[in-house]
Amino acid sequence: MVGKFTACDAPGGGEIQQRETQRYLRNLGIDARPWRPWEESFEQLDVLHLFGSRPEFVELARAARRHGVNVVLSPIAWYDLKAYWHEARPFSRRLLACARHLLRGACPSVPSWRHALYQHVDLLLPNSQVEANQLQRLFGVDETKIRVIRNGADRKYADATSAEFVARFGIRDFVLCAGRIEPRKNQLALLRAMQNHDIPLIVLGNVVPGHEDYYAACRRTASGNVFFMDAFHPCDPLLASAYAACSCLALVSWFETPGLVALEAGMLGKPLVLTYQGSAEEYFGELATYVSPGDVQGIRRAVAAAVRQPPNRELSRHVSMNFNWYSIAHETSQAYATLL
Repeated sequence: MVGKFTACDAPGGGEIQQRETQRYLRNLGIDARPWRPWEESFEQLDVLHLFGSRPEFVELARAARRHGVNVVLSPIAWYDLKAYWHEARPFSRRLLACARHLLRGACPSVPSWRHALYQHVDLLLPNSQVEANQLQRLFGVDETKIRVIRNGADRKYADATSAEFVARFGIRDFVLCAGRIEPRKNQLALLRAMQNHDIPLIVLGNVVPGHEDYYAACRRTASGNVFFMDAFHPCDPLLASAYAACSCLALVSWFETPGLVALEAGMLGKPLVLTYQGSAEEYFGELATYVSPGDVQGIRRAVAAAVRQPPNRELSRHVSMNFNWYSIAHETSQAYATLL
């Protein structure tokens, strides 16, 4: 298994997906582990599983296939004009990204490192059907090379209690926004929506290197009832306890596929206010509330309604049954088997 080479700098959902898939594959008896290229030759591998759409993976995939190694890619990608337009990049680069997106839609075979990557792997495992459709429409990927593998959450979250978090921080019944602090996650819009509101808001996450100015803008915008906390390690019981202590989870990003924190909070049946950009609706259907990332007043109304709702047992059952890592690891192993 191979993730982005700077994963330790700002770990996120992709890194958790890789780690948990690996852990549960090993529980199934599969020798899944991070690849050590300085110690292991290609000949020692049956499958090289890449996580994320990274330009450095193009040559890696080509080299592996030259040695007869099956290459699997979890692309963890989303292609949307609104998402490109709201990226934290100069105007010229955003305009160029939108132009390239339109060009791909008109001519999927246009050369690019992404096109080369998707064509040079043996199997793609997108996290949703809408992501799979994008790969086919924008990059001409043959549908026979695609197998949708959903994202997941650990069932431990379903049994979490609020006691540890409340004892440590003395706060409960708050809105929780968990994730890396960066423009894509759109915390600034949520903070504007919650200004002068009597509902406490906890922003739980670390700033992504290079986006310190965005973090500073978030701090300036925050009202007095907003608390910023550094991210908890996924294995820290405080994270599960934070989900249990909150009234709802708000994830109003410019896109999510679908957001691991939504699945984790969903294990507890916590009301979810999610972005409609991405694949969240494919996962949660009518069991969540969806908002436009740019609609500040709409976000405010949705959050105010969500905090008045009790935990949803149907949501908890839905996530626990369909999006647990054991089932996902089993589906991943079956995907490997189709190649081997």
